[in-house]
Amino acid sequence: MSGNQDPVIILVEPQMGENIGMCARAMLNCGLTRLRLVNPRDGWPQDTARATAADADLVIDGAEVFSRLDEAVADCHRVFATTARDRSQTLPVMTAEVAAREMAAAAGTKGGVAVLFGPEASGLDGESIARADTLVRFPTNPAFSSLNLAQAVLLLGWEWRRVAGEELIIPAKEEATRDELEGFLNRLNETLDERGFFLTAEMKPHSVQSLRTLFSKAGATPQEIKLLHGVLTALARQDT
Repeated sequence: MSGNQDPVIILVEPQMGENIGMCARAMLNCGLTRLRLVNPRDGWPQDTARATAADADLVIDGAEVFSRLDEAVADCHRVFATTARDRSQTLPVMTAEVAAREMAAAAGTKGGVAVLFGPEASGLDGESIARADTLVRFPTNPAFSSLNLAQAVLLLGWEWRRVAGEELIIPAKEEATRDELEGFLNRLNETLDERGFFLTAEMKPHSVQSLRTLFSKAGATPQEIKLLHGVLTALARQDT
């Protein structure tokens, strides 16, 4: 498996160029080349990233930079988030091995698959995790579970490489891209706001995030998203 079938590795707010370079090296070790950076702390490009990439120039030169995570995942229909912390009890949790097989099942469909990795110091926050439909955990020592950024990318990439080498052929369901999902969620939230669904301003962010998680897990197809838009249109028509 190669090219657009490969998972997109997304580093969310990476802090050090050296770590970005080591991630690029780990990616190319495993045959992954699609790197996206969301709001890197020290900007882009960075000489330190190229120096530590150890000739993984293919990954460094092709890296895409985004100011917002929503933009980085807009063309993806499956989004996995790596985390060692229990920040969500509502998303399904998989080991890297099982997640790699899920990625293989989704490979080749419209959009693609993304894997999120958080900042070095803190990992992914709740808002970033809410953009995912699945959590990925690495079965490390519970007493010392923290991995550095490049280690996490390498472990995920290694599991992907093992599955890709098996040349699995798995029928895949065509799921809506993140951009299609975001369009519906924005319209839903606006409609709910107009109807007074959010009782207080303080509770609104939590409710919005819960709705996002609910629909992310559902894995709706583009046709189902269009159906949901139709439901909102019909409900609005009844009010006139």
